[in-house]
Amino acid sequence: MIDLHSILAAVRALVPTVVVIVLGGGALWLADRWLRRRAKKVPGRDSFRRELLMVGLSLAVLIALVLVLPVTEGTRGSLITLFSLGITAVIALSSTTLASNAIAGLMLRIVRNFGPGDYIRVGDFLGRVTERGLFHTEIQNDHSDLVTLPNLYLASNAITVIRPSGTFVSATLSLGYDVHHDEIEKLLIQAAESAGLVEAFVRIRALGDFSVTYEVSGRLGDTKTFLGSKSALHRAVLDSLHHNGVEIVSPTFMNQRQIGGDRVFIPSIEPEKPSEPTRDRGPDTLVFDKADQVEKAEDLRKRLTAFDEEIAELEAQLKEAKATSDEGAGAIEKTLEGRRRIREQIAGRIQEMESEIKD
Repeated sequence: MIDLHSILAAVRALVPTVVVIVLGGGALWLADRWLRRRAKKVPGRDSFRRELLMVGLSLAVLIALVLVLPVTEGTRGSLITLFSLGITAVIALSSTTLASNAIAGLMLRIVRNFGPGDYIRVGDFLGRVTERGLFHTEIQNDHSDLVTLPNLYLASNAITVIRPSGTFVSATLSLGYDVHHDEIEKLLIQAAESAGLVEAFVRIRALGDFSVTYEVSGRLGDTKTFLGSKSALHRAVLDSLHHNGVEIVSPTFMNQRQIGGDRVFIPSIEPEKPSEPTRDRGPDTLVFDKADQVEKAEDLRKRLTAFDEEIAELEAQLKEAKATSDEGAGAIEKTLEGRRRIREQIAGRIQEMESEIKD
């Protein structure tokens, strides 16, 4: 004989579990849909937050499911203990798992010491940031190759960020004691200025047994030309010293060929030929193509956010003007339509740039 009371009791015991599964699954679906819609509204933004939020919601649903399972209190306590031990084990062993990179990625986001397009140096790697994810950070190096670095590596090593507001570029060389340092300093400062650097200065780094080590430095305002400016400074130093008859040869220099005593080691220069500008932008433009695209896309996203704030303010003004029958409602509405059109154009351009970046 079928025991209806037992069946009903079993069904009632399963109701909370079913409710949690339905509500939890629905919450995850709605959250994913909302986040994807937000991502379409501002393309390429908040991918890190989306991943982190979905992981957190999934854990919350799993915990709620364990709490409402139709089991005895002892079994539920055992499941909760097992679940807690699992999380603890993941965190404890995170130094060699994906969890470690996720935790490191979260830490890097909290610190916020660099962003897309920034020059960074970590360990033996130097490049511009092209992508930041939950588990990894991608940089484009000086060979235009894309290097994927685990976030744990970045969190475990010192990161040097080249400030976008400007940095100092320097060149080091050794010259003999036969040329006075005042003359050398003047020529090196001229070279730095001709290379597009400002606030140039010269330091004497060392007094060797046979030569003096000089370092010339200058501030570079546009760090997007960092690689080209290093090359330009070296070339300008060569031109400045050679044009003024200063040999860049160590006093210990030896050559087995028989040469005249009046021979100087400076390439022949045509004095009537005007020198070309020494600032070099080519290498950075060619090497960091993806990094440039990422940085431009990030700038457009910031503009898009500013337009969203302005549009929201105009919508509030329009609503208030219509409620009070203000004659200025038409002008506000016209301005609002213009802002919306510009916003759509920016959003479309961001989507195009995202496709180019992926290609």
